[in-house]
Amino acid sequence: MINRLIILGNGFDLSHKLKTKYSDFIENYYSQIKDSSWKDDFLEFLIPGYLFNNMNSLKEIMNYMSSRLGEFSIMHPEKNLHINRKPAILLHNHFFYEISRKIESNWVDIEIEYFHNLLKILDQPSTNSIYDDIKKLNQEIDLIAKKFEDYLIDNVNPEISSKYNDKTAHLFEDRLIPDSESIEEFLKEFPESYAKTIRTDLMKKWKDNNNWSKFDETLILNFNYTNTAEELYSDKLKNYKTINIHGSLDDIENPINLGFGDEMHKRYSDIEEKNENEYLRLMKSFAYTNTDNYRELFNFIEDKVFQVHIMGHSCGISDRTLLNAIFENKNCKSIKVFYHNYDKKNTNSQSDNYSEIVRNISRHFNQKTLMRNKIVNKSLSTELPQLKL
Repeated sequence: MINRLIILGNGFDLSHKLKTKYSDFIENYYSQIKDSSWKDDFLEFLIPGYLFNNMNSLKEIMNYMSSRLGEFSIMHPEKNLHINRKPAILLHNHFFYEISRKIESNWVDIEIEYFHNLLKILDQPSTNSIYDDIKKLNQEIDLIAKKFEDYLIDNVNPEISSKYNDKTAHLFEDRLIPDSESIEEFLKEFPESYAKTIRTDLMKKWKDNNNWSKFDETLILNFNYTNTAEELYSDKLKNYKTINIHGSLDDIENPINLGFGDEMHKRYSDIEEKNENEYLRLMKSFAYTNTDNYRELFNFIEDKVFQVHIMGHSCGISDRTLLNAIFENKNCKSIKVFYHNYDKKNTNSQSDNYSEIVRNISRHFNQKTLMRNKIVNKSLSTELPQLKL
């Protein structure tokens, strides 16, 4: 009667205490640099003889070198970024340098930063080097994606099996407590106009068989590169399928996809009109065509009425085209947010991120009336459990 579409984002992995943030990856990278003989595809040091003990960020390394060298220069192969006195660091990946600096002071969405850099190149006064600059940017993103994949394979995948959470497992179960009150509670998550059409059938189903499922089928739409939910909780699901929409680790057929997915952005047409395929290469929609994932998703949402469960996905604009297609689909009757309840010690003025996610969801709707009818209110929503270590 009703299907379920579970949308998983990075917050789901974080709720299992898995270090899957870009900042975790960047911190891990710099922690491996033990001295100034380091050289790789991201950067190299030009002045040997300095030891970097227990340093986990570019800022710490730079402060240490500055205390001993005074002013020094960070060089790019084509240009100087800082014109100071002593050449000390040579950059081979300028974008990685940028996000390393920004992530130390604030949370950074690499995919949005990529899009902003792309637009910056397109808007530069001189058009002579636009193609080369964008090609270089795309190559830098390719390298970061590969290094990030290696990090997840080596450091995160081995940890998943030990992160089972009983409270999270309960969220994947699709059976109702066999009483009429639980059915009424479930129906409150849908617009009353739709609830009326299915109330009688649900009550009959309950009377005929008190051991029944709320959902006929479940599709897990996984935006993460890890496969945490399926590895830990597949035994809680009877009839389900997983789509790793952004790719899977170490999978040639479905490689990880790090790019930008907002074709509704007002500047997207500007990129298309440049008539250069390289400018569009890291747009997510084109990566989706490499597999059957997109078609399978649309077969699911076009087949039958469904409810969306959002677990750990911020619903940011970097995935707007895809999320808009899901949320505004005629078969999407309800969107339930599983929100993060902040630690009481957290100084954040908000106690949870329910409202933040709902505001983000609103950006994916062209028809705002639909949004208000579909989003389950907070009193009926559920906290996303956090694993306690």
